[in-house]
Amino acid sequence: MKGDFLVMNRQYEAIIFINPSVSQEEMDIIISKIKNILADLKGNLLEEKQPEKMKLPYKMKKFKDGFYYYIKFEMATNNIANFRDRIRLIEGIIRITISLIVIKKPKIKNKDKKSIEEVPAIKEEKQEEQVQSEQNDFDEGVAK
Repeated sequence: MKGDFLVMNRQYEAIIFINPSVSQEEMDIIISKIKNILADLKGNLLEEKQPEKMKLPYKMKKFKDGFYYYIKFEMATNNIANFRDRIRLIEGIIRITISLIVIKKPKIKNKDKKSIEEVPAIKEEKQEEQVQSEQNDFDEGVAK
């Protein structure tokens, strides 16, 4: 089984800017094409926000405003480049940005607190032993 390896599904979010001059029917067609491409590449749609018209932060392909469409999805890492390229070919798409969603795991606190607490106690025991040995040495010196 050469070449077989485990492909990991990861979560991504995509922001897609759509031409502001498209009609509602064309918008529905564009969105359905995006969802079909996602399904073809075995992606799983987790969340989506309906497109809303917004002023763009800067001109994109000579447009000052456009429709902002957000989707959150899960897909195999080796299909992301293909997904992005196929979306860019859809007529009416100004730009697409895809980002990996990094899920941070909480830090695990040290489970072995007893060993940390025992360290000072061990030092105290050594100090007590040292004091007792010094006391014994003193007592022996006085007794002579």
